[in-house]
Amino acid sequence: MTNTESRAVGRTGDASTAENTSAVREGSVRYDEVDAVVDTATTAAEAFRALDQQQVDAIVEAMVRAGIRAAAELAAVAIEETGFGVFEDKVVKNYVATEFLYDYLKDKKSVGVIEEDLERSIVRVAEPIGVVLAITPVTNPTSTVLYKAIVAAKTRNAVIFRPSPFAVRSCERTVEILRAAAEAAGMPPGALQVIPDAAHEVTHYLFKHPGVDFIWVTGGQKIVSLANAAGKPALGVGPGNAPIYLHRTADIKGAVVDILISKTFDASVICPAEQTCIIDDEIYEATVAEFERMGAHLLTDEEAEALADFAFGCSDKVNLEALGQQAPELAARAGFTVDKSVKVLLAPLPSDLDRLAAHPLVQEKLMPVLGLVRARDVQHGIDAAVLVTEHGGLGHTSAIYAQDQAVIDAYALAVRTGRILVNAPTAVGALGGIYNNLTPTFSLGCGTWGGSSTTENVNYMQLLNIKTVSHRRTPPQWFRVPSNTFFNAGALERDVACTSVVVITDALSEQRGVVDELRRHLRAEHIKVFSEVEPEPDEATIRRGVALLEQFPPDLLVAIGGGSVIDAAKAIRLFYEHPEKELEELALPFLDPRKRMADYPQDPHQLRLVAIPTTAGTGSEVSPAAVLTVAGRKETLVDYSLVPDMAVVDPLLTMSMPRTLTVDTGVDALTHALEAAASIFASPYTDAFCVQAARLIFEALPRVYDDPNDLSARTDMSNAATLAGLAFSNAFVGTNHALAHAVGARFGIAHGRVNGVFLPHTLRYNASLPTKFMPAPGYSAYVAPDKYAQLGRIVFGGREPEESRRRLFQGVEDLLRRLGVPRTLQEIEVREDEFLAALPELAMTAFQDLSNRTNPRMPLISELTDLLRAGYYGEGHDAD
Repeated sequence: MTNTESRAVGRTGDASTAENTSAVREGSVRYDEVDAVVDTATTAAEAFRALDQQQVDAIVEAMVRAGIRAAAELAAVAIEETGFGVFEDKVVKNYVATEFLYDYLKDKKSVGVIEEDLERSIVRVAEPIGVVLAITPVTNPTSTVLYKAIVAAKTRNAVIFRPSPFAVRSCERTVEILRAAAEAAGMPPGALQVIPDAAHEVTHYLFKHPGVDFIWVTGGQKIVSLANAAGKPALGVGPGNAPIYLHRTADIKGAVVDILISKTFDASVICPAEQTCIIDDEIYEATVAEFERMGAHLLTDEEAEALADFAFGCSDKVNLEALGQQAPELAARAGFTVDKSVKVLLAPLPSDLDRLAAHPLVQEKLMPVLGLVRARDVQHGIDAAVLVTEHGGLGHTSAIYAQDQAVIDAYALAVRTGRILVNAPTAVGALGGIYNNLTPTFSLGCGTWGGSSTTENVNYMQLLNIKTVSHRRTPPQWFRVPSNTFFNAGALERDVACTSVVVITDALSEQRGVVDELRRHLRAEHIKVFSEVEPEPDEATIRRGVALLEQFPPDLLVAIGGGSVIDAAKAIRLFYEHPEKELEELALPFLDPRKRMADYPQDPHQLRLVAIPTTAGTGSEVSPAAVLTVAGRKETLVDYSLVPDMAVVDPLLTMSMPRTLTVDTGVDALTHALEAAASIFASPYTDAFCVQAARLIFEALPRVYDDPNDLSARTDMSNAATLAGLAFSNAFVGTNHALAHAVGARFGIAHGRVNGVFLPHTLRYNASLPTKFMPAPGYSAYVAPDKYAQLGRIVFGGREPEESRRRLFQGVEDLLRRLGVPRTLQEIEVREDEFLAALPELAMTAFQDLSNRTNPRMPLISELTDLLRAGYYGEGHDAD
C-alpha cells in the first residue's frame, strides 16, 4: 500500500523491496532453511484443503477475536519499532483489519460450492491456491499482517510473511498471536509463518521457489514489478497519490473535517490519504480559511521550499526522516516552527499544469502535508486531478466533494483510479466498510494502470479493471424504547398477571422495605427473593441468580433497586435463557456497534422482565446496557435484547434515598443527558429527551437536596432519569463515562460521584477544537459546541451561542457546588502516589472503554491522561 521502501531503499536497505543494492557473499543465505519453511507450508496447505466451511470459519473467528483483543498491544509494538504514525489510529486500523473484515467475511462461502445459478445452471466451486508469499510494509506492519493472515485462512491458504526489516518484530508478534488462536481452533501447523531474514536473495529465491503458488505484495513499484516478473500469479498494489477536487457546490465545513480526519490518520502513512486538494476559485479563500480555523497551517513559499527540500531533496527517494511524523515535528525537522496544535501543513502549488507537474510536492507525501491548487473552472480542476494521478497515483484512489451530479460524473469518467470517493475522506474511506460499502481491505488494487491485476478492494473480480464510484454512506439510525413505561406516584400499583415471581434486589433495598411494598402489589402464588446483588455485580453473583431461576423457574422476573440491581437482572435473564453464552464473548470490545463480533440472542424472551428503579439516575430500567465487574474491570454488555419488557418509575420508591445517593444518581442522570446530546449518534429524537431531562434535573435536584420529602421534585427527578436513560439508550454516552468507569473501578468510587468530578472538564474538552476528529459518517461537521449552545439556550437562555454555552457550563459548575459534589479526586481522598502509579493504566483503560466510540472527538491517550490529571488536581491542570 505504500512505496516508502522503494523510494527510501538507498537510505534504509529495506529487504522487502527485493532491490539488490549490496553484494551478498555466495552461500551466506541459508536456502535449506527457506526450503524447510516452504515445505512445512506446503504440507499445511494440503491439510488445510481438507477442512470444511464450518472448520474454516471457526479458525477465522478465533483469529479475529485474538486480533481484536490485541489491537492496542500490536499498535504499541508498531509505534515502538517503526517510529511511524499515531498509536490511536493504528488501533483503529487493527480493528478495521479484524472486526470490519470479519463483518464482511463472516457470511461469505469460501469452501466448495459457493454459488449456484439455477437459471443458467452454473455452479461455482472454490479451491485454495496453496502457499501464499505475503510481502508487508513498514508503514502498516500489524494491520496488513492481520488482514492478509485472516483472508488467507478464510480461503484455506498457507501464508509465509516477508516483513520489512524495520517491522520484523511487529509482524512476528502479530503472527504469534494469530497462530496460537488459529491452531487452537484447528488450523494445520505451519499454515502461518514468518521469514525475517533481511537478505535480498531470500526474497528473490522465494519469488522463484516452486513451492510458492502466489505472491501478494504490499510495497513499492519496484517490488511489485519484480513480483509480476517472477513468472507466477501475483497480486501487487501500487503507490497512491490521491487528488481531491472541491467543486464550488461542496459543503466546505464537512469537507475540511473529512480531509483533516483522513490526512491526519496515522500521520498520513496510509497510501490512499489525500495528497493534493484542488479547489474551485469561488470557494478557495473560504476553504483555506476553514482549514486554518480547524487547525491547519498555510505554508509560506520559504517554508514550502524548505519542506520539499527536506522531504524530497534526494532525487526521487523520499527522506525516511520525513515519513509518518506529525505536523509540528515534521516542520521542526524541515527547519521551521509551527504551533504544536497544527494538524496539517498546507502547501500552495502552481495552478499552471506544466509548473504543477514539475513541483516536488505534487507527488505522494506520506506525511501530514497537503498540496493546494486553485482551479479556475471545472475542467481545469479535473485536468489537475488527472495530472496528480499520473505522478505516482494511477489506478489508486481519488475523491470529489460536490453536490452537482454532472460534475461528479465528469470527474469519474476522467480520473483513472480504482476508487473514486464522493463526499467522503480517502484514507479511511478507501479501506471500505466505514464511510461506504466498499469491501474492507488493506490491499488496494490499482488495475493495469498501476501494474496490478485488479482495481478492487481485493476480491474475486480480479480479471477486470472496474472503476467504482462510491457515494458517502450515512447509515440509518434508530430510536428504541421499552414496550411499556409507567411513571409518576402510584405507578407501582400495576396488575401484572403472574403465578411465580423471582424478585432481584439488594440487601439495602430489602431492609428499606421496598420488597415488602412490592409484595403488596404482586398477585402471585410464589415469590422468591434474590437479594445478593452488590454495587457493580460480578459474574459470580450473576451465576448465583441464574442458579436460583433454574431451581425455581418463574414466569415473571422483577428487578427492584438501583442500576446495579437492574443490570444484574438483565444479565441473569440473559444467561438463564441462554446458558450456552459466555460473558467474555458478549463483552468483546468493538469499534462500531453495528459490526461487532459479539452475538447476542435475538429470539423472543421466554421470561418477562419488569424493572422498577428505586434511584433516580442510572436509567437502566430503559437502557440496553448492563455494567458488570469482571476480574476487577468494568465490562459493559450492550444489546437491545437486554431492555426490560416493562419499566415502572414510581417516585415514591425514591423517597427514602439518602442524600448522598440522591446526589450521586442525579449527577449520573445529568451526565447521561449532556453526553447523549453531544454524541455522534445523537438525533432529533434523543435531543428532545436530553433537553427535557437536563431542564428537569437543573431545577429539581437542588429541591430534592434541600427537602428529601418533596414528592414533586422527586417525581421530576425520577422522570428526568428515565428520559436521560431513553436518550443514552439510543445515542450512547462519551468520554466522561469512559473516565468514570476506569477511575471508579480502580478506586471504588460511586459512579455518579466520579462522573461529577470529570463532567466540567469533558464539557470544555468536547467544546474545544479537537486534536483528532471521530470518524462518523452521520456527523458531517463538528457540532458539539453548537449542541451545548442549543441546550444551554433552552435551559439558561442567552442570545449568542457562546453565551448560551457559557451559561450551561456555569450551570453545571453551580449545581455541583450547590450539591457539595467533590470537585477533585483529591477531595475523595485518593492518594496521589496511588493515582500517579495507576495513571498510565487508567488512561489505557479509559481509551479502550466502549463509551468513547460515540464521543464527538476522538480522545488521544495523552488527552485522557490530561483529563485524568485535571480530575485529580483540579482546573489548573485541565486539558483544553
